[in-house]
Amino acid sequence: MQKTLQSRSQFFHGSLKVTAFFMLLSVSALQLQAATFVGDSMGFAPLQGEKIERPGSASSDDEVEIPKYKHLILDTPDGVHLKCTYFAPPKLKDAAEGAPATPAMPFILLHGWDGDRRELLNYGLYLQKSGHAVIVPDLRGHGQSVSVEGLKKPLDYKKFRKPEVMSAQKDIERCKKFLVQKHNQGEVNIDLLSVVAVGDTSVLAVQWVLNDWYAFPSHNPQGIKQGQDVKSLMLVSPVKKLAGVSMMNNIQHPLFTGVDGTGAMPMLVLWSSFEKTAKESKEIAEIFGKHRPDISKIEDKAERSKASELIKVSTKKSRLSGVEMIANSKVNNLWKAITVGLFQNKVAANADKFPWITREVNTEDDE
Repeated sequence: MQKTLQSRSQFFHGSLKVTAFFMLLSVSALQLQAATFVGDSMGFAPLQGEKIERPGSASSDDEVEIPKYKHLILDTPDGVHLKCTYFAPPKLKDAAEGAPATPAMPFILLHGWDGDRRELLNYGLYLQKSGHAVIVPDLRGHGQSVSVEGLKKPLDYKKFRKPEVMSAQKDIERCKKFLVQKHNQGEVNIDLLSVVAVGDTSVLAVQWVLNDWYAFPSHNPQGIKQGQDVKSLMLVSPVKKLAGVSMMNNIQHPLFTGVDGTGAMPMLVLWSSFEKTAKESKEIAEIFGKHRPDISKIEDKAERSKASELIKVSTKKSRLSGVEMIANSKVNNLWKAITVGLFQNKVAANADKFPWITREVNTEDDE
């Protein structure tokens, strides 16, 4: 019998006496430069022809091996051939044969609605080098995800109507299903899932995260956990609407605000003050933080950082905006701050509360 699912309060509060405050990280000193997107010089035609800036297997004194990324084709329930790139977690070079590895934290990275997965590959590589597993899809109608089983006409997101736009949540769910397979192989712990979304795709991500927590049954009849796996959410330059669908009601849910006192999901909102959508992003961040307790009175900066559960990052001097802020390998100081501030302090630090448990269904019980 599986362990009883813990409440949001048990995870999001943990042993902390306080839960949230607004942290403003100044990144003007990073001297951010114009972004160069991975893949700008390559065509989409050869699937294996993509090149990603990456190190060798390991430096001379490294004890881990960084696996080469893999391009995947995942079929969604409605027949879309979803093209993805998967970064498997690093492996110990000299691990004893049969020695169990610690399952990695998994990530799903979602490009903006007018972009493709190439924008996020360098950030995916960075997270992989930090010890995590990452999947980056081309959402339906974007990049290489333009074919559907049984249809000759390619998908084009520019022609999508509202139902087709919202159906892209199936792509996110398919990525999670892939990660569950990796979970059952012991490669990742799906119960420590983090999601990163860019621009208007934030609308889809917020809705899908709510579905993961509430719309789907948390356990199947055999007691195997099925949802409530997302433990942190990062939104880059979020906006209020996509295809006429607003996120404003969703982001006021207690899962994101903690208004009901049961704990709120650790989050990070990143935007540039130079963007046309900066006002929207700031308003969204303020809603997330409105009901979270103020812990600004904690004098020790390190302790404040560990206690924070809503991080706001607003670039004020850099002209980079949107996905550019996490697409450029020259902003790895910002990547490091995000990784430590959100993913390490708020997810990895709580990993012992969510031990790896198989998600495989025992079919013999159904016979």
